[in-house]
Amino acid sequence: MQRREFLSSSLAAGAGALLLSGASGADEAPAGAVNVALIGAGIHGRTLANCLLAIGGVRICAVCDVWEYRRTAALNYLEAFDQQAVGYEDYREMLDNVKGLNAVVVATPDFVHAEQTIACLNAGLHVYCEAPMAPTLAAAQAMAGAAGKTGNLLQVGYQRRSSPRYRHVEEKLLQEADLIEDITAASAQWNQSELGELGWPRRHAIPDANLERFGYASMHEFRNWRWFRRYSAGPFATAAVHQIDVLNRLLGAPPRTVLAAGGADFFPDRECQDNLTAIFEYPVEGRTIRAICQVHTTTHGTTGSHELLVGTAGSIRTSENRKWERVFREPSAFPWDEWTRKGYLAKVPWTPAAEEKPSEPAPDSDLVQVAETGIVEEYEMPLKPGKSSLHYHLENFLDAIRGRGKLTCPAEVALASEGATLRAIEAVDAQRLLPI
Repeated sequence: MQRREFLSSSLAAGAGALLLSGASGADEAPAGAVNVALIGAGIHGRTLANCLLAIGGVRICAVCDVWEYRRTAALNYLEAFDQQAVGYEDYREMLDNVKGLNAVVVATPDFVHAEQTIACLNAGLHVYCEAPMAPTLAAAQAMAGAAGKTGNLLQVGYQRRSSPRYRHVEEKLLQEADLIEDITAASAQWNQSELGELGWPRRHAIPDANLERFGYASMHEFRNWRWFRRYSAGPFATAAVHQIDVLNRLLGAPPRTVLAAGGADFFPDRECQDNLTAIFEYPVEGRTIRAICQVHTTTHGTTGSHELLVGTAGSIRTSENRKWERVFREPSAFPWDEWTRKGYLAKVPWTPAAEEKPSEPAPDSDLVQVAETGIVEEYEMPLKPGKSSLHYHLENFLDAIRGRGKLTCPAEVALASEGATLRAIEAVDAQRLLPI
């Protein structure tokens, strides 16, 4: 099977999955504003709220957070945008008391995603849940099962699924143009600077009894939950899952095996790995493609966070940060003039370095003379959406609620990425190649 045919069949299969998720068990689509509750008012929750406000057509009716200090700040912020939300400490109390809700956005620590998402789905609400779905595959599967049983929408926060730039790579460069021809390797790199321990204003500390009621041993663990395995599967699960989802999507299949190494090497006082390198094996067109996926938490690195597909005719580097996106044409590849005329690509002007006249080697020198056989041409994608991928992903969620479209990342699509990510973490402990 040719790659173009392979991608077409993969996209058709994905479309079938999306159609299954299009039905809603909630009441008919809202005619006016979509009434939304926010569970979790931390950094991600506030970012999601800002996107909802920017999209418009939304009323944020309730904010739920176990920390009064953060909950009050979110309510005051929303009031400035004429959003008259009510605050709750416990999401169960919110579900019992807030009437007329259509949807809930879950932006809490990973270990409570499943509990809260399933409760909201069972209450007849649509749910947008931040990625990753859960620290265990069983919990993620339970979330998908609840969405299927209730018929309510569950959008998982793999926002690249809704990004126009990533869709451009998939639909135009790979499917239509077959630009880089046979893909032979892939990689993904996530670099982030560690911010250190998160503190809190002492006079606003959560009482010990409340911390215990919500599953936390201390304020230190509450604020730094990503360090502890009982709350999170760690930075690799949080970051790499987005990139594995990109590779799954662009390669047209989930990986079948993984080999990994990593540890808490720079931050030995933490339970979760601060670095992890995994090698995934993907079955594509009767061949095996190996993809390296790395997550580091000590630096932003030199090329940020990106994904790379390497083919026989060129390479494509994708990223949510536009400055890291590039497409490279091999010197031996057929010219890409057709695709630049169509506006799929824009050639980056090549500026040669200052030429230096090589010195003549001595007759008995061991120097080897080499000649460059060709120059890899560099291109950029001219697409400039102007909004974040998160904005488009929430917009897709709201459109699906209103019956104007299908989810780009329902739970059954997200499960493949969740499973591969969690299996890589298991492979570190097993110290051997594991099937997925």
